[in-house]
Amino acid sequence: MNYGNSLIALAITSCLSAAPAAQAVDLGTYNDTSFSIGGFVKAEGIFEDPETGDSRFFGRANQTRFNLKTVTQKQGHTVVGFVEGDFYGGDFPGEDNDWRLRHAFIKIDNVTVGQTWTGQFWAVAHTDYLDFLGGPRGTLAGLNFRTTLASYEFAGFRVTAQDPIYNNADIPDLAVNYNLNLDGGHKIILTASGREVDNGDFVAGGAIGAQFMFDRHSLNLNAHYGEGLGAFSGVGVNGSMSDDVENGDAVSQTGLNAGFRYVFNAQWRANIAYTKVEVDDQADSNYEGHRVNLIHNIIPELEVGVEWRKHSLVFGPLIPEGQQVEVMAKYSF
Repeated sequence: MNYGNSLIALAITSCLSAAPAAQAVDLGTYNDTSFSIGGFVKAEGIFEDPETGDSRFFGRANQTRFNLKTVTQKQGHTVVGFVEGDFYGGDFPGEDNDWRLRHAFIKIDNVTVGQTWTGQFWAVAHTDYLDFLGGPRGTLAGLNFRTTLASYEFAGFRVTAQDPIYNNADIPDLAVNYNLNLDGGHKIILTASGREVDNGDFVAGGAIGAQFMFDRHSLNLNAHYGEGLGAFSGVGVNGSMSDDVENGDAVSQTGLNAGFRYVFNAQWRANIAYTKVEVDDQADSNYEGHRVNLIHNIIPELEVGVEWRKHSLVFGPLIPEGQQVEVMAKYSF
C-alpha cells in the first residue's frame, strides 16, 4: 500500500473538492521523518431564508483549517502522524471562532489509531458540496462524525472499532467497509454498521455507496437501512438526530442520496444532489435535501463558487429548515 497516497486521499475527502488537489507544503526531513503542512482558508457569505423566523445574510470563515503531517519510514514500517483543526469550537458554533481539533491520529502500516472519521463516514461516495458541514446530511457521513477509534485495512476491507456514542455501552461501535474498485474509475463501497443504543440493545444496519464515471463526469449513489444509524446520518427520532430509540425500542431508518457532477473543463464544474431519509418513528421524522452548485477554479489552488440548498428539517443554528444560498472563496495549500 502507498501510505503517502492514502493520506493525500484522506485530505481530499476532508475537503470534498473535485478540483485538482494542491500539494501540502513540504517542510523537509529530519531523522528519517518528513514534515508537511496543509489545509485551506475559506471565506463564505450566506443568505438564509428559514421556514420560520427572519431572513438574514452573514459571513464566516470558521471552516478554515490547518494540518500537520509527518511520515517516518524505518525498519520496514511506515508511520504517519496527522493533526488537523478548524475554527468551529466554542459554545456557539459558527459565531465563536475557537480552535477545534478535527483529526489526531497515527497510522502504522495498515492500522490507524486516534481521532478521525468513523467507519460509517467511509461508507459514502461523496458529492462535491460547498458546505461540508451540512453537505452529506442524510447519508452516513451526515454529522461529519469523528471519534477515537482503531481500524485495520486489508484486501479492500476496513474494520473499525470506535468510542461508543451510547456512554454506557459495553462494547465499541463497529463498522466494516469493503471497497471494490472497478475499471474506468467506478467504485462500490459496502458497509455493515453495529452499535449499542441507549436501551441496551445491539443493533445493526447496512449501506452501499457507488460512484460511476462518465468520461470526466460522475454519478454518486448512496443508500442505507437499519437501526442505530441516526447518530451518523443526522436524521433521527422526532428530529433529535442522534437518538435512535423511541419508547424503549430501537428505530430504523432508510436513506437515499444521489449526486451528479458535470465537469465543463479544467476550470468549471457543477453539481446537483438530492437526499431523502425516512425514519420509522411515531412522528415520521423524515428529511429531504436539495443542492445545486457551480464552482470555478481561478487557479488549481483557488476556487470560488455559489450553491443553493434546501433542508426540510432543522439541524441546529447553522443549518435551519428552509433555503440557503452560499457564495465562497477557498484557497488550498
